[in-house]
Amino acid sequence: MPVEFIIRTSDLRQATSQLKANRGKRTETDFVDILVSECAATFRSVGTETEVPVDGKIPGSVRIPLRIVDKINSTVKTMKKTELPFHCESGVIKIGSWSVKHPDIELGRIPDQRLGLPIDVSVLDTLALGEILSADQIVEEGMRARVEEAVDTRTSAIATALGALQVLGITERQLQGLIDTHVKDAAKRLRPSLRIP
Repeated sequence: MPVEFIIRTSDLRQATSQLKANRGKRTETDFVDILVSECAATFRSVGTETEVPVDGKIPGSVRIPLRIVDKINSTVKTMKKTELPFHCESGVIKIGSWSVKHPDIELGRIPDQRLGLPIDVSVLDTLALGEILSADQIVEEGMRARVEEAVDTRTSAIATALGALQVLGITERQLQGLIDTHVKDAAKRLRPSLRIP
C-alpha cells in the first residue's frame, strides 16, 4: 500500500535541509525514514529528527536513501506551489509532477523509536553501539557503515600502537584486552540513554 500526504513546500524544504546538515561522507550510506500519520510526518535519519504538519492521506512509513534527499531538495527549490502531494510506492517517490525511482525506496520500515543516536558518534561510542545493538538493529538504524568503519579504525589503531609498544613487551592480546574493556565501559555508559532492555 502506498504512503501519501500533502506537505507545505516550505516545511519540506526545511526538513530536507535539516537532514542534509553535517552529513559529510555519510550521504552515500545513510537513509531517511519518513513516518506519516494523519496530521504529521516525522523525517528521521541518524542524529536528525524533524516533524512537520501534513495532511496524511494514506499513513505509513517509507525509507529512502539520503542521497535522494539531494534530488528532492533541488527539485523542491524550483517548485512554486505552496503545498505538494507526496506519494511513495516501493521503488518510487512522486512529489507533484516530479518523480524519482530507486530500488532502495522501501515501504513499511519502521525504525526503533527508542534509539536517538547523535549524528557525530565517536569511534569509541560506535564500537560500543556495535556491542549493544544486534546486527539487525545496526542495519535498521543505518549504522552498518559506521560500525564497519569503526572496526577498521580499531584494527588500524591496534596495529599502529603495537608497532610502537612491542619494544616494551606489550602484546596484541594486551592491547585488545585494554580496548575491549574501554568499549565495554562505553557500552555501559550508553545503554541507559538508548532505553534498550
